[in-house]
Amino acid sequence: MIPPTPQRRRLRRTALLLALAPALACAAAEEKDSAAETALDPKVVAAIEAFVRDQPFEDDLDPDTARTGRPLPPLQANYDVRRYHLDLRVMPASYSIAGSVAVEFKALEDLEAIELDLDPDLSIDGVRDDTQALAVSRSGDRFRIDLAAPLAAGERARVVVEYSGKPHVALVPPWHGGFVWSEVDGKPWFATAVQTEGCDLWWPCKDSFEDKPDEGIAVSITAPAEIAVASIGSLTGVSEPEAGWKTWHWESRHPYTGYAVAINGGPFERIARTYAGINGTSFPVEFWALEKNADKAAALVDSDVFPDLAFFERLLGPYPWGDEKAGFVETPHLGMEHQTINGYGEQYARGRYAYDWLLHHELAHEWFGNLMTHKGPEDAWLHEGYGAYMQAVYAEETVGAIGYYDHLYSAYTSNANCAAVVDPAVNDVGEAFDNRDIYTKGAWLLHTVRRHIGEQAFWDGTRRLLYGTAEPWQLAYPLQARYRSTDDFIRIMSEEAGEDLRWLVEGILYDGDMPRLDV
Repeated sequence: MIPPTPQRRRLRRTALLLALAPALACAAAEEKDSAAETALDPKVVAAIEAFVRDQPFEDDLDPDTARTGRPLPPLQANYDVRRYHLDLRVMPASYSIAGSVAVEFKALEDLEAIELDLDPDLSIDGVRDDTQALAVSRSGDRFRIDLAAPLAAGERARVVVEYSGKPHVALVPPWHGGFVWSEVDGKPWFATAVQTEGCDLWWPCKDSFEDKPDEGIAVSITAPAEIAVASIGSLTGVSEPEAGWKTWHWESRHPYTGYAVAINGGPFERIARTYAGINGTSFPVEFWALEKNADKAAALVDSDVFPDLAFFERLLGPYPWGDEKAGFVETPHLGMEHQTINGYGEQYARGRYAYDWLLHHELAHEWFGNLMTHKGPEDAWLHEGYGAYMQAVYAEETVGAIGYYDHLYSAYTSNANCAAVVDPAVNDVGEAFDNRDIYTKGAWLLHTVRRHIGEQAFWDGTRRLLYGTAEPWQLAYPLQARYRSTDDFIRIMSEEAGEDLRWLVEGILYDGDMPRLDV
């Protein structure tokens, strides 16, 4: 296959967005019809209209910032992030942010400097350790911090980066991501969605899937007092630093991929329930809904969230973050699988299979993406192939076999067949996601393997992929997150099948064309 080029990447992404144009057009029309209640940023409306009309619209995002999941450069490979603490003021009136990020890290070798990522549109106002200011030099979206004294391998240190500015506005979120600014009933409504661009679009971080903060992350967000802020992990408190502002303190002890960290502000009402998990642990279910939609959200928790959790836990195992929460928040974009705080923008519509497909799909990513994370960008189908396939399996439960096969037929007719599902030539996550076959062919691969090796072997293999064991039912929190590759999938499924499955899967995964079966 010809390696993806920036020009081909733009063409493929445009094709994906054009495929979604009818839905986007409906969303734009609804926004215009309810302009008194909800407003979209003009740049967002212009981008949607351009895609609907098949007109070019170039995103002005820095090209390096747009790439997440690149191989680590030496000054990022030399240390391991242990913990982040974001302390940020969000100012919707000016579309701007200001604050700091504390980075705790451990040296993996003797080092004198470290490197982080941050979109060059945001300014670095200062960097310090616990005692003094540190020297900083920037190049594109990366910046080097010179430590006050050399750090020996195994030693830990902490730096604090102060920064500010106007973050990149998401043009067509979540596909073209960034900060999403909106308002509802005259009050601010904002969100972040940066899956293919990464955390450096709005906060200083190591923008790589390879290094999650092992000891968790804390998020303190100061916003206008008239709104609430929902984020990751557990809410530890709300303070009032000054008149007209509140600070919402969230904290998690789990590792996070950078894009899975999200903040969401708006006139929310929190719907809170308790779910009895399969491992005997009860945990909070929270839905942060717009106040006017609180009744709809409460009904959705009862009709979909609880049955969805029961489905995933029965087939896969314990919900991964039951020591914190299963969280959802209403967003001014379609949605995104942010760890413990999934974005939801489907407007409470019932799907053709008698359940809310969007809520189900994003919840699937708590297992396929957050608990089990792809080892490299070329393995992204493990997130999306499984995420898409689980809707087919659930549709079989809600409406019968016709739902299952209708899902798979839709996936079949959506195949682009222009690039391999697993392509070692992709250089970042965005390039991997330009190929929608990671969803459609990925789902068909899982169907094929399941039908060939049988129910027990397939689901045992899937649970081993997620938890490291086929019997995860009694695992206690915290659960271990892990990286997995396509080779891991083939190895585990082959062991469960009692035969080498490469003959079955390699044609689907590594060839761009549809596989041919010779009998």
